[in-house]
Amino acid sequence: MKKILLFFTISLTAFISCNNSSTDKQKELALKEKELALKEQELKLKEKENITQDTSPTQVSTIDSTQIQTDESSNVENLIGYWFIPHGATINIQFNRDGRFIFNDYNMTLEKDETLQGSYQLEKGTLTLLYDDRPKQKFRFYKGEKGDKNYYIKKSGYYFVKGVNGYDK
Repeated sequence: MKKILLFFTISLTAFISCNNSSTDKQKELALKEKELALKEQELKLKEKENITQDTSPTQVSTIDSTQIQTDESSNVENLIGYWFIPHGATINIQFNRDGRFIFNDYNMTLEKDETLQGSYQLEKGTLTLLYDDRPKQKFRFYKGEKGDKNYYIKKSGYYFVKGVNGYDK
């Protein structure tokens, strides 16, 4: 794992030194940094899975269920894909692996559809959309309860469920 991180760090450093163009290169650098952060999250998750598999049944019972829930609500893999509002599928969000999103929404003030883009962050059940052209917006990202294994994105006026498409496993 350390070799992979070292490789990504060296690649990122080489990328920075080879490119001097300001704005476009900064955007590319930001995308690479987000990609690296996603890779680190994946590696941490795999480490935790390996630890869980290696523990005995008596040790597994000592793992705090809130910690598992927090890990699931911070795992970007649970977010990647296409999300829509039931009975309102024209309002939808697509989350990409590169840390970017496309949000097809309806602007009630302007009374028209609009496509919003930006980057996203997911941490402990808080999904933050960092728009390219407006202030950020926070949503709640959570897993269903009582046997419901689905994930949901919610905020006043919005209730998204995950769709089935090429992004899903």
